[in-house]
Amino acid sequence: MKKIILTSTILLATLALAGCGSSQSNNNSTKAENSSLKAENSSLKSKKVNEKQTKYSDQIYALMAYLKLQNQTADDLNRNKDNMNWKQDKNKFTIDFGAHTTVMTVTDKHVQITYDKVAKDSMGQKNGYKVYSKQELAKEFGKQKNTLDEILSNIKDDDNESSNNNSIGSNQNSQPSTQDSQQIENKANNTATSQSNSTTNSTNSNQEKPLMKDGNTYRPKYNANGQVDSWQVTGSDGITRTMGDPSPNWQEIENEYNNLNNK
Repeated sequence: MKKIILTSTILLATLALAGCGSSQSNNNSTKAENSSLKAENSSLKSKKVNEKQTKYSDQIYALMAYLKLQNQTADDLNRNKDNMNWKQDKNKFTIDFGAHTTVMTVTDKHVQITYDKVAKDSMGQKNGYKVYSKQELAKEFGKQKNTLDEILSNIKDDDNESSNNNSIGSNQNSQPSTQDSQQIENKANNTATSQSNSTTNSTNSNQEKPLMKDGNTYRPKYNANGQVDSWQVTGSDGITRTMGDPSPNWQEIENEYNNLNNK
């Protein structure tokens, strides 16, 4: 009887020890699994933070949107960049290759695209419209940023060269030759002299007495050389007409006018 009790006790103790070992092993396994999950979650959070922090310029987003619309890569566009026309007006960007245009408007979170879309049997004009989020564009084309920067650099170089050429041309146009300067000066002097003579003659005419004859009032109109060019004739109806020619009749009027003004 004692042997049976002793054997039973030993058996129960053995089972208890085995249970404790199994429980401890399970606990260690659970802790290891939890630690692995925490590390994975931390990695995912870090990745999401990095994605949120990655932002691009409006120019880059505009190019990304164009590539997505055309189903192209940055390399495709880079090979054809020399034929690309690029314009920017604040947050609005325009791309064309000599024909139809595509307009990208960059907002806070999206890029809006207006483009020419085939309508029935012909190509429409700005009748196509799409909107892409900056997040999806960055996710799809973010790794192609270096190539996009290269495209933009080429565009800016072309703009600078064009600006420099225009500046040189402007400077050349704004600096006339000595001969041109002399001609301009002579022309200005002649114009000033002509205006001075005209003003003097006009003043003299106003100071002189008008000739009254046959119900009409005669006043001479002088040219730049001080000669009578025509006559201002005011009739009895109060209407003033410009008249006069080299005929003897007008010479007689001029003689009478000169005698009246002691000329």
